[in-house]
Formats: sequence, C-alpha cells, structure tokens
Amino acid sequence: MNKNKISLSICIPVYNCAEYLEQALDSILQQSIDSIEVIVYDGGSTDNTSTLMDRYSRTWPNVTYYRANKRGGIDADMATCVGKANTNYCWLFSGDDVMRQGSIAKVVSEIQSDHDVYICKHTICNKNMDMSHEHSVVNTDVPFEVDFLIDEQRLNWFANAVTTEAFFSFMSGLVIKKSTWESGTLIPEFNGSCWAHVARLLDVSKNGLKIKYIPKVLLDQRGDNDSFADRGVVNRYRIGIEGYHNLANHFYGVKSEEAFHIRRVIRNEFKLQSFLSAKILTVRNPDKESRVLLDRLINMAYEDKSLKNMMILFLYKNFPYKIFVVARYFYRAYKNLNQRFKNA
Repeated sequence: MNKNKISLSICIPVYNCAEYLEQALDSILQQSIDSIEVIVYDGGSTDNTSTLMDRYSRTWPNVTYYRANKRGGIDADMATCVGKANTNYCWLFSGDDVMRQGSIAKVVSEIQSDHDVYICKHTICNKNMDMSHEHSVVNTDVPFEVDFLIDEQRLNWFANAVTTEAFFSFMSGLVIKKSTWESGTLIPEFNGSCWAHVARLLDVSKNGLKIKYIPKVLLDQRGDNDSFADRGVVNRYRIGIEGYHNLANHFYGVKSEEAFHIRRVIRNEFKLQSFLSAKILTVRNPDKESRVLLDRLINMAYEDKSLKNMMILFLYKNFPYKIFVVARYFYRAYKNLNQRFKNA
C-alpha cells in the first residue's frame, strides 16, 4: 500500500465484536480502497476476532490489525486506534455498523473543505439490520457549518441540536482531522465515562472547532446491540444522562445556554416512555436495575423548571403500573405488525 496516496483512515476500536465485524469490514472494503486505510484496534477480545482479522490482514494490504493484551475500555482504545492512523483524517467507526456504498467517496470529497469535524447522518436498524428510521442530528436537511470559537455560530448549533450526536456522541458518525484530535488529550476525569472523545473535542473547541454536518445517510447503525448496556438498562441511562450533564457543567457551566441545550437534547433521547419502561424493569429485576438510581436520573434529566417537565415528573411518579404495561404491549404489537407490512 502506498501510504502517500491514502487520504482517509477508517479507525475501528473493537471488543468481542467478531459476530458483526465481518459485515462492517466488507461494507467498507467493497468500496474504492485506493484512498483509505482500515485500522482495527482490538482491546483484548476473548472471541474469535483475532482469527477473523488475521484473514483480513492477509487478504487486504490496506487493513492493519492491532491487538492489546487486555481490555482498555472504549475511551482509551479509541484514542490508541486514532493514534495508529497515517492520514490527515480519521473516520471513527464501530465494528457492528454497516457503511453504505459510496460513503467513502463522499467523505473523501468532503474533507477537501478542511473542517475539523464532520458529522454524518445515519439510520437506526434492529440487530438484523432491518431499517427502522433515519436518526436526527440537527434540525436541518441542508449542510450546516459552524465554528465553535464564534459565539453566535456555536449557540446557533446548540439551539438546532436534536440529539447528543450533535455533540459527538455517536462514534460512527464522526470524521475528525487527526491534527485537531492530537491537539487535545485523553482527559483523565472523563476516561472510562464512554465520552472521553467528546470531552477531548469540547476541550479543543475552546480554541476553535470548525464543524460541518453532512445531511446524507452514510451508514446504518445496528441497534439492540448496545455494548454500554451490559450492566443493565438503568446504568445505560446513567452513562448518557449523567455523562452529558457532567460534560455540560464542566465545559460550559450549569447555568449556560450551552448546558441548557445539552439537557434539552438529553430529554429528546430519554422521554417519559423510556423511564416508565425502565421503571418496570426495576420492579421485575431489582437486583440489576436500581429504582433509586432511576429516580435520580429522571430528576436530573427534567431538572429545568417548566410546566411540561413538572408534568412528566408527576406522571413518572404516579402513572399506574398495570395500565402502562398493557399500553406498551399493544404499542409494540402495533409496531411489529406495521413493520411486517413494510417488509411484505
């Protein structure tokens, strides 16, 4: 492989992802490969990832595989993986997502504009990659460019954010200039939070961060395979809600406009229905799902004073358990039936 010719690194940190990694790699390698390198960094997997990657490394000269002796965690492994790249830009990618055809050519074209970060659109699928819907990032369907150093542009971006992906939460949706990444550091207090890459970029943004949103679906995200949920649903909520509150307060201050919008998008992602569903789990499986933690998280998510937030907290506390269980059953039955009609 001619390293002087490549312009983009696909950086894939993995841990026990062999079941899906082959599909992810094939979706990348079936595209034009002259301008890319693929780096897979294995954080000490105990499945057959190494066997799979030995085959890919022998077959594809632009695929490089590194393996750690023990699990370092997604934050440290992501930083190490990017550090192995030999190009100016790195597309962070998950080992269980699927890249759409033509996406590499699109990104290689986009990075000519020399922004620090590109955020792309994607779909949400189930575990079998049946598509559910396109996932929102910001409130626009046209390209959106900002520089976080300019107050008006930064606040406009925050005000238009729909989900935390506008604040770099989804790894596979990020293409980052390597020199920008390296101007930051792995901040110790966020290492292990699952959001160290977000903290790195927010820290760098104090000196300016040029971002471009690409309103085109470039990949399909595999749902129902959340590696952050291995310690239960309520703990997964904690990672998202507490993690982003800590980021908001650390970098902007709790009373800032930026922190308010981060809390707002958290509420977009963790709606009343999510908390009621989790509340059922705390009843059914109290050893794994903590009601005390769940109560704290909904109070944190809906702490901003408004009539709507007060109503949601009231409903969470008082909504009849049995009525919600029945309603959820019929809602899921309707969704499954609707999906069957779509696939027919």
